[in-house]
Amino acid sequence: MNRRLGHIRLVTFDLYETLYTPCEPIEKTYAAPLLRHGIHVDTQSVHAGFSQAIKHMRTHYPNYGFGLMNSRQWWRQVIDMTWKNIGVPSSYLGNDRLLTARESLIDRFNTSEGYKMFDEVPKVLKYLRMRGIKTGVISNMDEAGEKVLCHMGIRSYFDFVLKSTTVGIQKPDPRIFELALSAVGVPAYDALHVGDSKEMDFDPAIKVGMSARIVSRGRDAADLAARYPDQYIASLLDLTKIV
Repeated sequence: MNRRLGHIRLVTFDLYETLYTPCEPIEKTYAAPLLRHGIHVDTQSVHAGFSQAIKHMRTHYPNYGFGLMNSRQWWRQVIDMTWKNIGVPSSYLGNDRLLTARESLIDRFNTSEGYKMFDEVPKVLKYLRMRGIKTGVISNMDEAGEKVLCHMGIRSYFDFVLKSTTVGIQKPDPRIFELALSAVGVPAYDALHVGDSKEMDFDPAIKVGMSARIVSRGRDAADLAARYPDQYIASLLDLTKIV
């Protein structure tokens, strides 16, 4: 059973897999330019290659290369490394057509072209505004995240968007949550954070004294929300029952 949280004056959200999700599997999007140019790959290999590339870049150049490169340069390396990991020869990567395709891939995920918003998001944001509750975003993201919100037509609902690449701090560092609270002058005990990760969202928010919920949309989402109502919700619509 959902228990209402008293005195919530601020609700903050993660972005990826909380407010929106890719329009199609990433591996399909990354494979498409190669297939168009006659380079035959399978999406399973692309998935593995992308996972390896992201892990490498996040380990060696965390927070989108903060202080070392801009985010576009960071994503260029992710794409090149993904394609190399699946056997695309280095000589091909310098081909003008693939260079153009690489830039188009980055541009795709700088807008809503690459993502789809979860259906309930506008209704929930309108509900929170009607209640006079401030809203914000706390996310490990580059400038693309805010651009996507603008393209989706929902940026205006948020009082702030706190990007890890702006402040130089990433979740799960609790300091990024403290910065968000300071930005609107709301104490932690009056705030709720919602994300899709226990490690990145729930635990650090709780650590600074906020309330928190994990939105789970998997097959067991309803069961998790029923068994652990103080930790999980099955949809953002559940927020209308607790704040």
